[in-house]
Amino acid sequence: MGTNIKAQSDPESDYVKAVIHAGEVFLYRNLQVAGWKDFIFYQTEFGKKQIKSLAILHGFTKKVIQERKMGLIKVLENKDNNGSNQASDQVIGRKKRLAFLDLLLEQHISEGSLTEEDIREEVDTFMFEGHDTTAMAISWGLHFIGLNQDVQKKLHEELDEIFGDDKERAITTDDLSKLKYLDCCVKETLRLCPSVPLFGREFMNDTQIGKYIVPKGTMAGIFAYQLHRNKDLFPNPEVFDPERWMSDRLLKGNPYGYVPFSAGPRNCIGQKFALQEDKIVMAHVLRNFNLKSLEFRDKIDLSFGLILRPKTPVRIEFTKRT
Repeated sequence: MGTNIKAQSDPESDYVKAVIHAGEVFLYRNLQVAGWKDFIFYQTEFGKKQIKSLAILHGFTKKVIQERKMGLIKVLENKDNNGSNQASDQVIGRKKRLAFLDLLLEQHISEGSLTEEDIREEVDTFMFEGHDTTAMAISWGLHFIGLNQDVQKKLHEELDEIFGDDKERAITTDDLSKLKYLDCCVKETLRLCPSVPLFGREFMNDTQIGKYIVPKGTMAGIFAYQLHRNKDLFPNPEVFDPERWMSDRLLKGNPYGYVPFSAGPRNCIGQKFALQEDKIVMAHVLRNFNLKSLEFRDKIDLSFGLILRPKTPVRIEFTKRT
């Protein structure tokens, strides 16, 4: 968003704590009867903490939006007064380098198509869902690669073919399109460990499933973690096998058999961005290091919440490639 909140260097950050608590509340409200009704929930300790956490999250976002909006208005006023784009370039960068928040604010100021509340909701979505999800996908991916040395060897060969001995050159969009095997590894990681293992949908119409009628308004829980282990779609489902994604036949006729980003009109708005982040970070790590995971998968207990996490650290040994 073009704003630094020092989240990685300040573990006591109120914003970071508020994000963590919001994730805990999500799980509580799904599993505890006391969380199902608002008038009961907000009398509980969790409910009171949620009010405080949301005030911190929304207050921070509104503050950032207001500050950047005022800065952008000043830039546009300078542009009008000077008849030049120079001031705009200095403050918000070249057009193609605008921060996501600036793009939304431009629409708000110039066209009025987005309100400040609309912008806050979009920013909160990206901030809340755009950090832990990607971080865990990368962590699980490196863990699986560190367990499967044959997979790692193929990845190193693919990366060396593209980058040679150059360990520093920035990774371009064209490079990403050539990293076919890495793409398969990312897909297989998200099959076994989808960052969001469970999500909900509401039935908009009465729907017949088998001999049963599910009434309109029913909430359905889609457990992607288990769905991705369908033996009819994924033979040997517990095996980390990136090459299964090289088959053109995989998932044909079953578009909803693999949904790490959900599917349909309510799917993840940041899907393409997240996949690019995954591939760039993993490619950069693998260009520079050999990996060896220090625990097998059955030794790592999983924590099913808003995000699929390990209960204990995922330990990996890094050795510099020569």
